[in-house]
Amino acid sequence: MPGRFGPSDFAACGRCGSGQVHPKLLVMGPIAGVDSDSRSYVCHACGHEGLPIFFDTESARAQFEREKKGVWAPEPASSKKGPMSIPILPIQTDPLVDIKLLEVLPGRVAAVTGVRWEAGALTPTGYRVSFQEYWDAIGGPRYNASRIYMLDLAGINRANPNFDVTRHLGKRCDVWLDSGGREPEEVMDGYMLDVERVVAGSKTLASADSFAALYALSSEVLPCLDWDGHVVWREPREMQVELPDVAKALRGIGFSTICVMDLRRLGSELGPDPALLSIVEGLDLEVFVGGGLQESDVLRLGERGFAGGLVDPYTPVIRDLLRAPKPEAPTEAIAPAPAPRPAPTPRSVPDSTGPP
Repeated sequence: MPGRFGPSDFAACGRCGSGQVHPKLLVMGPIAGVDSDSRSYVCHACGHEGLPIFFDTESARAQFEREKKGVWAPEPASSKKGPMSIPILPIQTDPLVDIKLLEVLPGRVAAVTGVRWEAGALTPTGYRVSFQEYWDAIGGPRYNASRIYMLDLAGINRANPNFDVTRHLGKRCDVWLDSGGREPEEVMDGYMLDVERVVAGSKTLASADSFAALYALSSEVLPCLDWDGHVVWREPREMQVELPDVAKALRGIGFSTICVMDLRRLGSELGPDPALLSIVEGLDLEVFVGGGLQESDVLRLGERGFAGGLVDPYTPVIRDLLRAPKPEAPTEAIAPAPAPRPAPTPRSVPDSTGPP
């Protein structure tokens, strides 16, 4: 949120201290999602509306939030955290979903599908399971995912995000949501779903200028540079397509964290492209890399200084967790087959009449 007041401002909710403070958009106004009151802000952590409090540093804001929770001691210094491993969940939904069914079984009306980048679109593959089944696998103790990177395929490919479904799915864990917004105000609509971070993918934005407009609305938006050898934009005439140049432009705007998605490897599980890593390794940014990653690749990214990795939807580890165990059934004891016996020869067994 500090982008509206300058890159040195860090905003906090006056009630709870959270940094999730954003301008309140008048979604029912004359120009829905565009009109806003510059003096009205809403905290997406506690729902408080009012003017935020500004700090010079993020650490000062975090200390203020701790004090609001009754923790007065400064946060103790800790060792550097390891890289974050975040599964990518491409969500495909039925556009005509019965509302009653959605309320009762939201995880059954949405499918997590494999995905590939083909002909300028994220194309679902034939590999898919219900969101409920997928979440049971990765949210359980064997995988223990606490955060997901959600791709709303209806929003990304058809500019028709299914907020009714994703709103329910986002209640289970922390969500980074790419709903495919074309304009900055459409991207910001994602915060109405109470997600942790809203992702703005370059593939659905017209140009780098869109990121400047987004930062003016909220610095909490997470830019994602979609890459297929060059940065992919919705507007093919955009000339700023070299990844290092666009990343440096985002740093100049004020962003400190970005994602880079290798569209050519997305869903392939081939690991990150070494050429891509060499391009983004020296950037003055926290970088999350996605496209072709398995869980083991994330550890190697951490060793090279990356913030984390976005893991393909159906890695061997996840597919193994999705395999239903064979039900245990009682076994019947099987008696050995009787061995054949030769028939006795005549008069070999004495009878009751005695000898002849």
